[in-house]
Order: sequence, then C-alpha cells, then structure tokens
Amino acid sequence: MRYAIILKGLTLSEAETKCRLAGATNMKSKPAMKQIFCDLDAGQAVKLAKTAGIKLKEVKKITAGVIAPLPVEVGPVQSVGLNMYDVYNELRQLYVPGLIGTGLTVAVLDSGIRETHQSLVGKVIYSACFSESPTTNDVFGHGTGVAYVIAGEYENKSGVAPGAKIMNMKVLNDVGEGTDESVVDAIDAVCVLVAQARDQGRLPTDPMYPNTINLSIGGEDDGDPDNPMRVAVQAAYVDYGIQVIAAAGNSGPDLSTILCPACDPLVIAVGGIKSWEFTIWEQSSRGPTEEGYVKPDLVCWAEDIEVANHRADDEYEAKSGTSFATPILVGVDGLLWDLTRRVYGENIRVTYHDWLQYAAAYCIKPEDTPLDKDNTYGYGLPAVGSMVKQVMRPTAPTTAISEMMPIMMLMIMMPAMMGGIS
Repeated sequence: MRYAIILKGLTLSEAETKCRLAGATNMKSKPAMKQIFCDLDAGQAVKLAKTAGIKLKEVKKITAGVIAPLPVEVGPVQSVGLNMYDVYNELRQLYVPGLIGTGLTVAVLDSGIRETHQSLVGKVIYSACFSESPTTNDVFGHGTGVAYVIAGEYENKSGVAPGAKIMNMKVLNDVGEGTDESVVDAIDAVCVLVAQARDQGRLPTDPMYPNTINLSIGGEDDGDPDNPMRVAVQAAYVDYGIQVIAAAGNSGPDLSTILCPACDPLVIAVGGIKSWEFTIWEQSSRGPTEEGYVKPDLVCWAEDIEVANHRADDEYEAKSGTSFATPILVGVDGLLWDLTRRVYGENIRVTYHDWLQYAAAYCIKPEDTPLDKDNTYGYGLPAVGSMVKQVMRPTAPTTAISEMMPIMMLMIMMPAMMGGIS
C-alpha cells in the first residue's frame, strides 16, 4: 500500500530513518512539502503509525470533473460557447498597452496541455509530467481547455489574460486519473521553481517565477487538515507565497460536496453560476466542508465555456463545470495584478486573499441570497468592469491594501463583464 507520511515535529531526515526502520520501500521525499511517500504493508503501517512525530495517510485517487461537451460542430471559426474575448475585450482596450495579465505565470496542474494548439503556441513556457503517462500532451481533454481559458489567444478568440504564461504540470494520466501524490509532486516542483527564482533575484513577474496554481481537479474532502494535498497547498501559500485557486467541484446541489483541496481555508474555492443568467449552476458543489468551513469562496461562469479542443490545433468546443470557472478567476487575478502594478509599481502584489476581507464591496449575488458568505455562492461573483480606467494615481508605490480600497471600489463596476453576455 502507498502512504503519505506527514511530518508532525520530526525533521525530514529523522522521518526517513524511522520509515526505513519500519521497512518502508520505494521511498520518495518532498522537503518543501514536509512529506514522504513510501510503500508499506499492513503490519509496517501499523508499526510506523505508532511512531511519535509521524502521521500516515493512505494515497488516494483524484480526478478531473468533466461535464460532457455540448453536441455542436466544432471548428476554427465557429463560436461554440461563452467566449472570454467578448467578455473582457472592452476592458483590455481601456489601456495602452492592453490590459492582458502580463507578468502572471500560472502552474496548471491537470491532464496535460496540447501545446501546439493555435491559441496556445508560445504560452506554455515549462512542462513536466508527474503522472504515469509518457508525455505532457493532453489525451484526456481537460488541461488544454483550462490553459486556454487563462491565456489562450487567436484572432477573435481568447482566454481572460492572454498576456499570462502557463506551466504545464501534468498530474492526471490519459484517462483523467491521478493521485494526491502526483499533485503533491507537482506542487513541490512549483515551489522549487519559486525558490530558484528568488535565489536568482528574479522579479515575481519573470515567466519562470510561478505566482498561482490552478487546480481544476480534486478528491473527496476527508475533513483532515493533514490530507497530503492540503499540507502541500498550505506550504505553497505560507512558505512560498503561491496563490492556489481550485475548483469547488461538480457534485451539487447536495451539501458538503466541496472537493479537496478546495475545502482548505488557504485555498480560493471557485463555484459555478450559469453563464447566461445570474443564478447558481445546479451542479456546482456546495458547502459546508467536513470541518464546517463556509465554501466556496467565489463563483464564476461555469456553463458552456468556449475552450480549445485537445484533439486538433484549430478546433474549439464548449464545456461546463467549475473546472472552467476556476481559470476564469485565475485570469481575472492576472488582469487586476497587471493594473495594480501599473498604478503602484512592480513591487505590489494583491491576491484574492487580500480582497476577501472586502468581498462584500466588490462581489455581487442575487438579491434573495445572504449578504454575507454562504455555502452556495460564497461571497459571490467578483465584479470587474469598465470604470477601472478611472483608477487614481498612487501616493506611494508601497501603498497598503487598506489604502487601496478607493481603487478597489473603482475596479468592481460590472457593466463590462455582464455587458459581454447580455
């Protein structure tokens, strides 16, 4: 049996020694994640579980939640779903150069990416495989669409932030399955890249300095903060400053169906609303989590989203799911970071973690929903719009988040977003 060894006070070397003494084999250490993966039989697992400073978690499967594409003909010209170019193009054109999310690098942990797709050529700047599959190509048909929604660009089609760069971190195999170990491996690799970038004196806007992890995948919430994936995302955020944005899941309308690691308080969990009307998408997972946390955190469009097709370089299709709501908000984060840097200088970095404390001021929800965060809509849909061009000039390049609220209030105007789908 494969286990994750969670360190509870031991050093990595101490834990490795104890694992060897217990008879562990095929041992793999992940220093940045403070975890070890190894094979143990039942007796060895029982023995090691009694060791102080160690907690065992059985390695489990994870999947990508995919809703079947719409039954439409796909091709290089036809519009087949909600096109992010139509939604955000007006906002981009308010600035010269255009507001396109330049500086954002997103690690997409998924089923791989068809990097030769016409909309993704030159967007993927790093690739690595952590699954059992032989290549980083997308055979299953999920990661290509996610990457496109973030940064794709071709003629009158695009994702939200076409200036962003993508890291293709394949954690699912060619039938869309992986393990929490493959996810931890990839998160560990992303953290190593951040550490290398810092050591080399690179700015956070450098393409090889990943800023955000997109997780449009997940597993069952077991209610344990020591779940391997949760330990990994906690380390990524706390120790390396990497924002993790994850899909809430597609198991609604049942309650307590939020996926792991979206269930973790340090992860921005994204639920889904209908793309053509402002109501919850029925299959969007609901909170609370097994520990009682109110989730999701935010919602975005999840129905009939136009994405790049993984089977051909010039084809597109429509897909639904919180898997595709998640990269929309990842892209929005890139646009807003692009804007705040222009106003306040390259040293400013504001993420959703900063904004959530003011969420009531910049999110919108249907009138019949609770004003505060709830287990269906979270705080609601972040509203970004046509009035951002009126952002005031800063008084100092290191302005604190509290002093940025007048700017944030100007960012929340809705017409540009809703106008694109009315």
